[in-house]
Amino acid sequence: MKKKITAVAAAMILTLGVLAGCGQKEDGKSITILRGQFAEIDIIAEMAGMLIEENTDLEVKFHDSMNTVAAGNAMVGKEVDLYVSYDGTLLTTLLGYDPSDVPEGEDLYDFAIAKGVEDRGLTLTSKFGFENTYALGVKEEFAMENGIESISDLKPFTEDLVFGAEHEFFDEEGTMRFNPFNEHYGIRWEDGVSLDIGLKYAAIDNENIDVTMVYSTDGLNQKSNLRILTDDLKFFPQYYAAFFHRESLFEEYEEVAPNLKEVLLMLEGQISNEEMIAMNFQVDAEGAEPKDVAKAFLEEKGLLK
Repeated sequence: MKKKITAVAAAMILTLGVLAGCGQKEDGKSITILRGQFAEIDIIAEMAGMLIEENTDLEVKFHDSMNTVAAGNAMVGKEVDLYVSYDGTLLTTLLGYDPSDVPEGEDLYDFAIAKGVEDRGLTLTSKFGFENTYALGVKEEFAMENGIESISDLKPFTEDLVFGAEHEFFDEEGTMRFNPFNEHYGIRWEDGVSLDIGLKYAAIDNENIDVTMVYSTDGLNQKSNLRILTDDLKFFPQYYAAFFHRESLFEEYEEVAPNLKEVLLMLEGQISNEEMIAMNFQVDAEGAEPKDVAKAFLEEKGLLK
C-alpha cells in the first residue's frame, strides 16, 4: 500500500509540474533557455537568445542552471525549452547507456539521438563543431618531471595523489563517473575530493588537490598550466556540443516561430575547438561577460546584424 501511495503521489507531482511548465507559456510567445554551470554553456545560451530574438517574434527567458539529470526532467516537464548539451551526456547521464552499447559502425551522436527520442522524447540539433570531452589534468611541471602523457602513465603515482572534481562527477547516476572511471583504469587514489565546480582550479593551483577532471575546452586549463592527459583506454565517450530540446519543440512553436529550427541551425559547424577555448578563456581568465563574448563572435561570423 505504501508503495502504491508513493507512486500515485509522484505521478500527481509530475503532472502538476508538467501543467505548470505548460502554463508558463500559454501565449506561446516566450521560450526558456537554461543557463549553465560553466562559461561555455552560458556563452552559447546567450548566442541562442540573441539569434532567436533577432530572427523570430519570441521573447527569450533564462532559467537558472541545474544539474544534468534535473535539467533533463525539467525539459520533459516543459519547465525549460532549450539548453546546450553534448551527445555523450545525453547517452550516458540522461539515458543511462554506456558507450559500449553503441553498435559497431554507428556514430555515438546518431545512436544517442535515436535512443533519446525513443526513450524520453528528447533530441539534439546538429553539432556546433567542437568537442568538449572529459579529461584528466595535472600540473605541467609534474607531468614533465615524470614523463606523463596519458592516464595510464599517471597510474603508478595515484596512490599518493589527491583527485578532485565537481560534485556531479561523484554522483552515482550515470556511467561516466568517478567509481566506474577508477574501475576501468584500475586506479586507487590517496583521496577523492568533491568540490564546487568553481573551486577546482583554485584547489589545484593551491596544491590542495593534485589531479582534477576537466573539460577539454575549459579556458582555465591554460591559465592553470595543466597538461591534459590522453584517455588511452578510451573510458570517456565523445562529447560534441549541440542544442538539446524536446523532439516536439519546433511543432510547439510553429505558429509564432515557424523558422525556429533554421535559426538554431545557424550555429551548425560554426564553432571550432580553438574558437571555443578562446571564448572560454575570455570569460574564465579575463573576466569578460558571456553575453559580450557571444555577441562579438556572432558579429564576427556575420550571424548578427
